[in-house]
Amino acid sequence: MSAVPTAAQIRQSFLDFFKEKQHTIVPSDNVGYTSRDGARIFTNAGMNQFVPIFLGERSADVDTWPGVLHKGLPTRAADTQKCIRAGGKHNDLEDVGLDTYHHTLFEMLGNWSFGDYFKKEAISWAWELVIERWKFPPTRVFATIYQPGKGDPAERDQEAWDIWAEKFRSIGLDPDIHIVNGNKKDNFWMMGDTGPCGPCTEIHIDLTPGAPNLDEDRQRAGALLVNGSDASCIEIWNNVFIQYNANPDGSFVPLPAQHVDTGMGFERVCSIIQGTKNFTDFETAKISNYDTDVFKPIFDELTKLSGKTYASTLPKANEQGHVVPVTEQ
Repeated sequence: MSAVPTAAQIRQSFLDFFKEKQHTIVPSDNVGYTSRDGARIFTNAGMNQFVPIFLGERSADVDTWPGVLHKGLPTRAADTQKCIRAGGKHNDLEDVGLDTYHHTLFEMLGNWSFGDYFKKEAISWAWELVIERWKFPPTRVFATIYQPGKGDPAERDQEAWDIWAEKFRSIGLDPDIHIVNGNKKDNFWMMGDTGPCGPCTEIHIDLTPGAPNLDEDRQRAGALLVNGSDASCIEIWNNVFIQYNANPDGSFVPLPAQHVDTGMGFERVCSIIQGTKNFTDFETAKISNYDTDVFKPIFDELTKLSGKTYASTLPKANEQGHVVPVTEQ
């Protein structure tokens, strides 16, 4: 992509990529649904509508679902899901307004495998899309893999490390720099206290100012920012490998079928691609989800209605410590 793509073009390029990989493209599910215990809750991830398949309560039949946008294999799905995170286990509400990349309502791009492909394909396709299609500067790309800490379940995800290592080495980058270990908190996903679970691998992007491509010292510095709270290095994509069942006695046993569940922050990807003018300018880039064409029309309309112009999309604390929007008369 030479010209800076629109959000609509970025979204479509994701879906088109997985069409090529024989995925069935399903529509976004409702943003609210009835949980298994009868409670009415928000859809907080793209995988919510596929839970019965993951639990073995329904066969993998996504190609027969109503409203399918592209018919691929019944065991592969991709979509863009509207999500709300305003409570519960995945609550982003306390972060909204304090940074440039958390929202209550957002889109999650995702691809799934129901007992079909697994780590090799999922990671290879993530690399192909991010590095080869979208052209993210590889020196700014970091992958995380699961390394259990003391008392954490299961074992190190050496398989994921090996696959990523091959990719980074293929373009002359050191995997010991670009693959970062994460513990249970950061790199192990569980549906609940019991049930399907497994390690995950995430893609993080170093957004620190400088040339698009970083030298090795800067790459090492970028690795130290991964899984931290610094907004100059953010996660864009999480690939979860559902391969264990967590038992009530605390043991973890391999599942008979292995699944892939991924989620990518659509607005985050747009902010990086558009904010850096298609990766040509990290020096003066203003990388904020709010400064994309996802949100800009909304801010323009607010400006028109209120007569005030936003001077910044990142709020600042006033003297009492409260967060207030930054505007100009």
